[in-house]
Amino acid sequence: MYLGVDYYPEQWGLELIDEDLSNIKELGCNIIRIADFVWDMFEPLEDQYDFSFFDQVIEKCRQYDLKVMMCVPTATMPRWLNLKYPEVMSNDQYGHRQPFGGRRGYCYNSDRYIQKALALTEALAKHYKNEKQIVAWQLDNEIGHEGSDMCFCKNCQKKFISYLKEKYDDIEQLNKRWGTAFWSGSYVKFEDMQLPKKAHTAQNPSLHIEWERFRSISISNFLISMYQVLKNIIPEALVLHNLEGGTLDKHFDPFDLARKLDDIAYNNYPVWGGLVEPLKPYEVALALDMARGFRQDRFWITEQIMGAQGHDIIGCAVKPNQGATWAIQAFGHGCKAMLIFRYRGFNKGAEQYCFGILDSDNRKKRKYYEVLNLFKYLKENKEVFNIKVKAKAAVVFDYDSASCFKSQRQSDSFNYVNEMTKLYKQLWMRDIPVDIIVESDDLSQYELVILPYMIMMKESFVEKLKEYVRSGGQLVLTARSSWKDQDNNFVLNQDLPLYLTDLSGIIVDQQESLLADTCRECIDLDNRLYKGYVFKEMLLKVSAEELVKWHNCPFGNYSAVTVNYFGQGKCYYLASSFEEELMEKLFDEITGQKIVKGENQENIDLGNNITLFIDYENFKWELNDAADKTGKS
Repeated sequence: MYLGVDYYPEQWGLELIDEDLSNIKELGCNIIRIADFVWDMFEPLEDQYDFSFFDQVIEKCRQYDLKVMMCVPTATMPRWLNLKYPEVMSNDQYGHRQPFGGRRGYCYNSDRYIQKALALTEALAKHYKNEKQIVAWQLDNEIGHEGSDMCFCKNCQKKFISYLKEKYDDIEQLNKRWGTAFWSGSYVKFEDMQLPKKAHTAQNPSLHIEWERFRSISISNFLISMYQVLKNIIPEALVLHNLEGGTLDKHFDPFDLARKLDDIAYNNYPVWGGLVEPLKPYEVALALDMARGFRQDRFWITEQIMGAQGHDIIGCAVKPNQGATWAIQAFGHGCKAMLIFRYRGFNKGAEQYCFGILDSDNRKKRKYYEVLNLFKYLKENKEVFNIKVKAKAAVVFDYDSASCFKSQRQSDSFNYVNEMTKLYKQLWMRDIPVDIIVESDDLSQYELVILPYMIMMKESFVEKLKEYVRSGGQLVLTARSSWKDQDNNFVLNQDLPLYLTDLSGIIVDQQESLLADTCRECIDLDNRLYKGYVFKEMLLKVSAEELVKWHNCPFGNYSAVTVNYFGQGKCYYLASSFEEELMEKLFDEITGQKIVKGENQENIDLGNNITLFIDYENFKWELNDAADKTGKS
């Protein structure tokens, strides 16, 4: 088990390194992570490399028996690169280039930037290929963070056109599939293609979905090209990337990216600048289960919060033992190695308000001893935490569907991640372990599968769902399930949900989008009234049984929630985003389990009759087993 800290010796020079590494060892660390923003130190002038500073850092690590995660620092560029090649900077939709001085200001499709990034990767790999202290490599940093996953420069337009040429036989095929005859939107040649910049009104949804797919490919190609260079030089290297919170809202598919690397890391920040209070425990749990789902395996955490965070506006303070509690939660959900962000807070530069284990006073205080005790506890119980989570339920993330809602939300109250969280919470409150998966993953291992707002479904996936339910699985579909084809269009002469009537037992006959602060009433079998939000789909029963119906519906007599028996399994359809009381009642039936806890507690089954109980209100936890051998926190 690797336990360590993020360490930035470039901030203070080598004068403090012996004191620092001695303290880091005292904390119980066996690894440090270095160099994620130091391109200008490795390459102070173009094609002139200098590794001397970090050679000394690594030599000191050898003396203190500390392993190293080495970062390839392409997230921030040197000034010489920006001055000589200004075209590498990303552009917003109005043509404004990113200024120098921040991070991730580059364009992922800039051939020049790619060339320079690969040259740096190659130089680092060749210099450190025999360095035994380095046990892992990190590529770039938090790819796509802070809006950097979007660019509208000429590089992007040129490569987007090449992407379309490769995908479509000719421009007439594109025009036909996109329906460009509407609004005089037809193209004569691919080179006439414009990017989907903000206009007076909406643009073609087919253009939008292809643009989102292209963005994902662009980001993946950038990192994978670096990965290939490094692996060609050091085949045995463990190469990963560190994704950050909010990944499901990004303009790239994190699952696709993660499965092309050797491993994946996640940066765990339950509170950040501007947050009045931290994320709820179930929101943090969803993010951690997502991190485990990226590769369907245990994961690293390369930045685990310990002090308050923010660049300009600071989030609420991390209370005593709260950071350690979040760390324990992460291990309960599949973390296998952790680095605390960070050893010492900066006294200069843009991240002065991202506080670490030590503050700028450089004194050992509460946070220092909290980490020391945390790492001691984790090492004492490392066999217990060396688990592979066995989930009973799965929630399916679909990048294309999430992307569809970016351009056509349909309701101003709709938020893809919030709606997924709402469904996930019902499982978390029942202590049902959950995997976050994608459509290519195996469904057969789960008792329950939930598809949140999967508006685009391939016909092959529809058949996969039918086989899953036919064989005894339970499936939950939501509003907007299978409405669009792969070009982001409706299909003529087909009922909604597309190709799912036999499985769901319903037809979506009419629909209504419910805007902010708008709801519609529905009534269940016990004649109790509830509210539905965001969407109102009016369901016609074909073979399904009604569980909830719309109340006083001016459109007619329609169902709001149904269940259909299909083969040996069941398919539920939820036609709205219902209030929590009704959701709890529905999931009592769907799961066969009642809610077992409040929002501030969690019981995690670690296997071998061992349970991890976490109290998020009092920041305490304990391990319990039948023989009471593991002790308590």
